[in-house]
Amino acid sequence: MDNFQIFKNQLENTITMDSDQFSKNLNNQLNAEKLGYQNSSNETIFKGSNFIDDSLKTDLDIIWKNNELDFEAVERELYFKNAKGEMIKINNHQAICHDTKDQLLNIPKMQYTTLQLSTIKNLISEIRGNTTIESIMNVDNKRFVFNLAVDNATADVKQDDPHKLRLCIVSSHDSSVSCHISFIHFRMFCFNQMNKLKSSNPLIFKHTKSITDNVRNINSIIDFKKGEFTKSIEDYKYMIKRQVTDEQVKEVLERLYFDKWNGKKVCTDRTLKTEREKSYKDLVEVKEIEKNLLKEFDTNGKNAYSLHNGINYYYSHQMGASNIKDESEKARIRMEQNYYGKNSAIIDRSKELCLAL
Repeated sequence: MDNFQIFKNQLENTITMDSDQFSKNLNNQLNAEKLGYQNSSNETIFKGSNFIDDSLKTDLDIIWKNNELDFEAVERELYFKNAKGEMIKINNHQAICHDTKDQLLNIPKMQYTTLQLSTIKNLISEIRGNTTIESIMNVDNKRFVFNLAVDNATADVKQDDPHKLRLCIVSSHDSSVSCHISFIHFRMFCFNQMNKLKSSNPLIFKHTKSITDNVRNINSIIDFKKGEFTKSIEDYKYMIKRQVTDEQVKEVLERLYFDKWNGKKVCTDRTLKTEREKSYKDLVEVKEIEKNLLKEFDTNGKNAYSLHNGINYYYSHQMGASNIKDESEKARIRMEQNYYGKNSAIIDRSKELCLAL
């Protein structure tokens, strides 16, 4: 994306905001720019996100308090009111509630054990020497994403095009996602999610003990992931040198979305009930991606690197259902899909296909 398009995207994101949200987003954007990011992102747009300046490695207790994370998810008995108005205790489920707010977070089975945010804080404390907190995303006190930069893991793919390795911790109180750690490669110019680093043994934690047992290994894992990041940087340097043809662009897009168009039909006339074979070009995402590619190829050359960036820019910044008007909500959905939903696999598959050209 060129600088004008980036500015246009940032401006459009502010049009429908109230003054408080505008001020918060502006502060998020300024803190992101201090760290070298040159575009808005899901982290700067989502209303539950705080992009912070942690360059001095601020006391974690202060960060937790400033981001309203200093609470416990507590267990409470669960009741229902029958037709007679009697309160009947439910014995096989429990309520998980915010300990200082009147907020229900979850209704799990009795054997469910909540992983407290204080445990996440202890985990971050153990890796403080190798990481710096960049943003914290809080989804209604139910789901949380902690984005940490891995220290000394920034490198240029080409001149003035730095990339960064981040460690992302995801956790939830509503059972929607297991607590886990991902290592994600980002491009700083456009704030694109480039790919997740592969892991033969995913760092998934289902309870406090599993974090405690594994925390001593995480610093060595970070060192190993730095090596994987260096390899990922070399992949993109190679992709810059790989010029692509229109036929190769077509091949990548067809293969990337094969299951969404192959063997399917498109209605051409509802009255006559006529239809034709569906093409990859009929897909909403492909129409947007093709617009992105015109800009990417013009700015950075018609190569495999530009092709991948045109694709992942859509998932990092543009994807969103037409019936959702709130930009903050769109940003939340993109973030969750990119980090631990179906879009993560699409982004990684895009790199795989472009690298193979």
